[in-house]
This record gives sequence, structure tokens and C-alpha cells, in this order.
Amino acid sequence: MSVTAQKLGNRIRNLRTDEKISQEELAFKACISTTYLGQIERAEKSPTVETLDKIAKAFNMSIYELFLFDEGKTCEISKITAQLSSLSKEELSELLKVIKNIKSFKNA
Repeated sequence: MSVTAQKLGNRIRNLRTDEKISQEELAFKACISTTYLGQIERAEKSPTVETLDKIAKAFNMSIYELFLFDEGKTCEISKITAQLSSLSKEELSELLKVIKNIKSFKNA
């Protein structure tokens, strides 16, 4: 398989293990078979856009975010975005206040 398929498979596996969920649980959430998910993670199969959409939704992220292969800041931002997507508008507002306070404290 291609380098991109390998990176995508690794990305999905890393997201899954970061969330501490099994292949079975992710496959169930994405409505795909565990065997197929394993093949995607090992870059043995290339998923369709529809399958990528299902996997992304299982992680509460966009397909675009699945393709953020870069290590470091981009990857961390992706993880934060995935966590934020489940918060209510009020919780996001409170979190924004906390972030602003941290930034102002750092600049003081």
C-alpha cells in the first residue's frame, strides 16, 4: 500500500489507542467490521470516503482531521478539537475564559 495509506492506518490506530478503545468498539461505533478496521489500520485496504466519514464521526471529528498526520502541534490541536466537539456551548464559553486567563497570566 501507499505511504498515505500507512499514515492513515497509523493515525486511526493512534487515535483509537489514545481514546483507549478497542478495534471492536471503534468498528461498532463506525458501523464497519472489526476485520475491515484492522485491514485499514495495517494499510491492507483503502477505505472509501463513506467509510472514512464513519470513522471520523466515531472519533467526533471531520475527515480532514483524520488526515492530520503531522506530529507535534497539529496533532495536539486535532486531539483538543476532538475533545471540544462534545462540549456544550456553555462549556465552550467557560473553557474560553479559562484559556484567556491562562494566556493573560503567562503574559504578566
